[in-house]
Amino acid sequence: MTRRLAVLVVVSCQVLVMGWLLLTASTPAGAAGLPPSEWVIGPQKRVAMITFEGKTSNQKLHRVLRVLRKRHARASFFFPGRWLNYHEKRARRVHRRGHALGNRGYGRASFTSLDESAIRSSVARSQRILRRIGSYPRPFLRLPGGVRDSRTLRIAGSMGYRSVRWTHHPGGGPADGVKRRVVRKAQAGSVIALDIRRKSNRRALPGIIKGLRRRGFRLKTINALDNAHAIRWDITLRPGSSGAETYYLDRTLRSISYPSGGVNSSFDYPTLQAVYAFEKVHHMTRDAVVTPSEMTRIAVSQRPRAPKRRPKSFVDIDISRQVLFEVRNRTVVRTHPISSGNEAYYTYDGITYRSHTPRGSYSVVRKIAGWRTSFLGRLYYPSYFVGGFAVHGSTSVPTYPASHGCVRIPMYVTKGFFYRNPIGRPVFVHD
Repeated sequence: MTRRLAVLVVVSCQVLVMGWLLLTASTPAGAAGLPPSEWVIGPQKRVAMITFEGKTSNQKLHRVLRVLRKRHARASFFFPGRWLNYHEKRARRVHRRGHALGNRGYGRASFTSLDESAIRSSVARSQRILRRIGSYPRPFLRLPGGVRDSRTLRIAGSMGYRSVRWTHHPGGGPADGVKRRVVRKAQAGSVIALDIRRKSNRRALPGIIKGLRRRGFRLKTINALDNAHAIRWDITLRPGSSGAETYYLDRTLRSISYPSGGVNSSFDYPTLQAVYAFEKVHHMTRDAVVTPSEMTRIAVSQRPRAPKRRPKSFVDIDISRQVLFEVRNRTVVRTHPISSGNEAYYTYDGITYRSHTPRGSYSVVRKIAGWRTSFLGRLYYPSYFVGGFAVHGSTSVPTYPASHGCVRIPMYVTKGFFYRNPIGRPVFVHD
């Protein structure tokens, strides 16, 4: 009986040890857990990060490294673990030249098609190979094909990894087109994803480096992401939310022309209206529910393009999208949500009118500082652009046309609009 008990104890210990070994194989030692999140853009500075992904031949890799060395540039590479296993010398050469190596998993299969144990095994196997090379890739992980969901990001986070997506992915086509797309769309913190297997991407590299530097960008590796905000995939924001993600939302909207009041950690009324304006501009559902995918879109968006007009500074009212652009020197400096005429009929003093906002080219012709009471209601700091039609503040600015013909804007932006746009400022109203 005692002998049988001793055997059971030994077997139990062996099972526990095997379980521990499996756990440590899938969870790197010292790995600090991270929330499910991903980087889509770097710090808001004149910094750009060029990344390469995919397997490659020695000749193609040599050409890329030669371009980078000749132009004194650093880049980041995400090689599949299977490729690394057979080409450690090539990867070690990349590492020794000062480029960053991130984890891309071992195989080609999308992580969303794998179960949890397969994902952990893929990440851990690739990490072991990278460590043999002398590189420590954590926390930088690019999921194969960029396909991800909250489950895969949660698993990655539990292993101390965070997804590195991209701000721009130029795809294929002629090399000149690839270069133009990358350089033109580059913004502060851009993460540029190039496919090392594509000849057009490799040929475009010299022009991309030159063009980015000409625009004032400094080229960094993905290590620059350490100080950047990562989009949380376990948080959806809506009115009443608060915290660091709401603060980031406020700050980002404000930086791309959507006034959100004072930058704070609360999803308040100004934040609500700023989100509405963004959703209107981008033809999205006007619900002010900021999902991780919508937050990603906000993070990588830039200011709306100013409509092409003869004057350099003007007010543009887009009835179809229900937004108003303040343009200075052909740059959109502020984007406001509006509510225009609802096209319904109403009767006053026995006369029937239609609640229509006139379209055309006008200018600010009259202004009243403060409240003005008309037979249709009260107008806050109205700026009239034709007849009795004005841009004015209102306590009610729904996401749809609801006025008698005037252009309503939120109260918190009204005074600023009033004083920034003097009499004579061109006003364009169109569908």
